[in-house]
Formats: sequence, C-alpha cells, structure tokens
Amino acid sequence: MTTNVKSTITNDGDAVITEIEIAAPPARVFQALIEREQALQWGIGDAFEMTHWEMDARAGGAWRFTSRQRASGEAFDHHGEVVQIDPPRLLEVSWFASWHPDPAHRTVVRWELAPTTSGTRLKVTHSNLAPLAGLAEGYSQGWPGLVQQIKNYIEKSN
Repeated sequence: MTTNVKSTITNDGDAVITEIEIAAPPARVFQALIEREQALQWGIGDAFEMTHWEMDARAGGAWRFTSRQRASGEAFDHHGEVVQIDPPRLLEVSWFASWHPDPAHRTVVRWELAPTTSGTRLKVTHSNLAPLAGLAEGYSQGWPGLVQQIKNYIEKSN
C-alpha cells in the first residue's frame, strides 16, 4: 500500500505540490477529507497524531485541527476557513498554523480530485509560502506522508 510520494516546490518557492493516486472514486476521497470521524483516523501517523478535527464544509465555514508530535507531546494548531468547495472535485482552504514564523500569515491549501481509470488523482497545492522562510521545504517533507496516510486509510476501508 505504500508508494513513493514526493512533493515538488515551484520554481518561485511559493508552493508545494503533492500528487497521489487513490484506488477509490472522488466522492469517497472527498468525504474522507471533510468528515471528522475519517480525518481523525487518517490523521494518525508514526510521528504525529491528529487529536482534534472540525470542519464546517461550506464556503466561508471554519475548519481547525490540532496535531500532537508523538515524541515530544507538543501540540500544533492549524485553522482557517473554506475558500472554495465543489464536491467531489475541489476543496480549498485558508491555512494558518501556530508554529509558522508568522502565525497570522495566510497560506492556502487546495485539494483537487480528478477521476482516473483506477480511482482518483489527488493533487494538493499549498501556496503563499514564499514569505515564510523555510516553510516550502518543510511542507515538501510533510505533505507526502499525510497524503500517503489518506490513501492507506481509504484503500484499507474500501
């Protein structure tokens, strides 16, 4: 079930793009992205676990999750609002994180889902990172593991 997922940093250093193929239809993948019970399951990894999740899945709705680093117990808060939502094709959210160098700086995460012959191509683009030194590199290391966790959860539960 594990694949070798990689992220690409755009030439301008402003965005990280991560893509993965998931053997499930877009509607199934989309539900896993927005439903609390599912997010709390795919949000459990070796290094971090999601301890809180909420999303008002409509344009302008708030979302928030908290993750905890397993080794140190340190908590990280992520939050924002739904910018665009077009089930099961698109979910775009503003993204603020407590651990960013400037926690008030707005970044954007765009989840695009496209049907394929074997399921869904999930493309995650995290942008507006250039003003925050080192974040593109950090997210390029983090997003592959997270999308792999989503894939593993969905394919195991299908």
